[in-house]
Amino acid sequence: MKKRVSNGFTMIEIVLVIVIAGIIGSMAASLLYQGAEMYVGETNRQGFVSEARSAFWRLMRATQGQTSPDDFVSSSSSQINLKNAKNDSSIFQAASNGDLKISLDGGSNYSFLSKSLQSSISNGFSFYNSSFGIITPSLGGLTNAEAENVYLPKLDFIFVQDKDTLILSSYVYPLNFRFGKKMSYHN
Repeated sequence: MKKRVSNGFTMIEIVLVIVIAGIIGSMAASLLYQGAEMYVGETNRQGFVSEARSAFWRLMRATQGQTSPDDFVSSSSSQINLKNAKNDSSIFQAASNGDLKISLDGGSNYSFLSKSLQSSISNGFSFYNSSFGIITPSLGGLTNAEAENVYLPKLDFIFVQDKDTLILSSYVYPLNFRFGKKMSYHN
C-alpha cells in the first residue's frame, strides 16, 4: 500500500483561518473608526475654539481703537457702537439666537463672526466710569451723558458648541482714551 500525501488544507483549517481573520479585521475596523471619530471631533473642537477666539479678538481690537467715549452712544449690553481714528464705524451685536455679528455700514448689513455665542448666559458688554463704577445703559442704550463717562468697557462672552464651553472675558482700555477728552479748541 502506498501512503497518500496530502498537499492541501482541510475544511476545518480553512474555516478557522476565515473566522480568525474576520475577528482581527473587525477589531481593526473598530479601532480605525474610533480613531477617525476622535480626529473629526478634535478638528471640530479646534474650529469652534478658533472661530470664537477670532471673533473675540476682532471685537477686542476694534474696542481698543475707539477714539472717544462719546461714540459709545446707543451701546447696550447686547450691542456696542465703535468708531476708530479713521472715523470708520462698526457695530458689534450679540443676538439672542447665538450669533455674534458685525456691521460696517451703520447696521444695514451684518456679517457673522460666530454662530456659537450663548447670549442667554453671557453678560455681553459692560461699561465702567473712571472710578470703576458700572454704568447701566438706559432702555435704548447709553445716552450722551452716560457715554461721556465711559472709561473702560468690558467684554464678557460664553461660546458653546456641543459639550464644549469657552468663556472669554476682558476689560479693554481704548488706546486713544489715554490722552483724555478733546478740549474745546480741538473741535
